[in-house]
Amino acid sequence: MNNPFKYGELASGGDFCNRTAEIKRIQQAFRDGQNVVLISPRRWGKSSLVNQAVERYQGELLVVKLDCFGIRSSESFYAGLLHAVLSATNSRLQQLSDTVRNFLRKYIPYIKYSLSDNDELKISIELPKEGLDTDQVLSLAQRIAEERGVRFVVCIDEFQKINEWTDGKEVLENLRSHWQQHKDVSYCLYGSKRHLMSTMFADSSQPFYRFGETLFLTKIERTEWVRFIVELFTKSGKVISDDLASEMVERVQAHSYFVQYLARLSWNATDHELSLEELETAYLDFLNDHSAIFKQVTQRLTNYQVNYIIACIQGERQFTSQRVLVDYNLGSVGNIKRIETALEEAEIMDYESGEPTFCDPYFEPLFRRYFIKQD
Repeated sequence: MNNPFKYGELASGGDFCNRTAEIKRIQQAFRDGQNVVLISPRRWGKSSLVNQAVERYQGELLVVKLDCFGIRSSESFYAGLLHAVLSATNSRLQQLSDTVRNFLRKYIPYIKYSLSDNDELKISIELPKEGLDTDQVLSLAQRIAEERGVRFVVCIDEFQKINEWTDGKEVLENLRSHWQQHKDVSYCLYGSKRHLMSTMFADSSQPFYRFGETLFLTKIERTEWVRFIVELFTKSGKVISDDLASEMVERVQAHSYFVQYLARLSWNATDHELSLEELETAYLDFLNDHSAIFKQVTQRLTNYQVNYIIACIQGERQFTSQRVLVDYNLGSVGNIKRIETALEEAEIMDYESGEPTFCDPYFEPLFRRYFIKQD
């Protein structure tokens, strides 16, 4: 049989593990017309979770999806949002033509659409010299919802990227001023830089302060992962013990993406029943697969940052104590905050729990391999 474990793509159906409580909560929010803010580190399965939540509403809600990753300006964002709304709300050529004529008449020369060879709508948007009318773009979903008597959910991934644009604050203020007036459109906003997302929605000075129901995504329970792994091994004609499945989850710290990754390697490593030796082989492959990106990331580290990580791995937590500053050559007390901010920005360390933890489960073992001399 084919390997049942998948990573790097949206999980659905039998490929999706648990999250029943989160799905139920998001679905209830959509049903109530509530905005949702979803915050977690990268590759914890946010996009898959949102997909699972909206799946049950196929035909009842119109779902618009936009990913801000790679969008580097407000002009591209507004054009992308316009394209996403038009694509999600029009399945026929005539319907699209009517929508453009009724709501976007002045942009008729700039919006091109046709049918592909397999009868799918193809839409392209050319930005006029004066730019798009942002009021028209941001009100389009609500106007279509009113005309057709339907509800919308607009899902925007990597929402925190907007803060990186030169006019990001202005864009956020513009979005909030429009979206808070919409009665038939719910907005689901999510992103992977947890500290930035938290600031955007929890800081009273920010435009999106208390915009919607906020969910801080936690890791899937390890017992759920063990059940999932054992079940997929069994269904595919192979065997894994609960103990080895638990060991597998432990080694990648129950990180959704990496659980699937290591499980896939482990499934490939055995012909029938996974042994500890085969798991070890799969784990070494897992570390080797990530050594290139690890080296790329660590090449940019300063000596202070390397020393801080060494101190962290050695179990130190009082980084501002004179002993730790001297023993690990960390500079001044004020330097510690700069180091921690830089490591958090680089998504190497996470401080959300109050304790420093590594964002990726391969980082510490590879750091030990290359930076800490073994006795």
